Amino acid sequence: MVNFIITLIAAIIGGILYRKGGTSDGTLWRDLGVPCVGVALLVILNHLDSFSFATFIGLFTSMGLMYAAQTTYFKRKNTDATALNWVLVGLANGIALIPYAIAEGCWFQVALRTFILAILITLWSEYQDEASYEEFGRGFLIISTLSIL
Repeated sequence: MVNFIITLIAAIIGGILYRKGGTSDGTLWRDLGVPCVGVALLVILNHLDSFSFATFIGLFTSMGLMYAAQTTYFKRKNTDATALNWVLVGLANGIALIPYAIAEGCWFQVALRTFILAILITLWSEYQDEASYEEFGRGFLIISTLSIL
């Protein structure tokens, strides 16, 4: 129950940061904020207080890849995103955790999360018309699905 509450709080923070990054306040709120919340959640949920150097490198590298995944919708400027763009956003956010999977051996969980993110981000983004909710939802999904790991 405690892990659920921690994950819910982190996912709400992730959603807020993702949305704030989509405003005129600057994209770093999303680009850096969401990966920081994600790594912090992984550390808390997996009790990684005494993790190995390999796990540290895996987390650090995954954070960098998560940062990169936040910076693109895989589309040209001034065009609308399509379902394919949202699938790619979900896949990018999922595969960003491959270095963590290498360090921790959680390959199945990373693959499952990647698949789930690709589907949920696509469905959410295609059927949510309000930009604020749409962006909040993507950030929420990116963080909440980390509990699969």
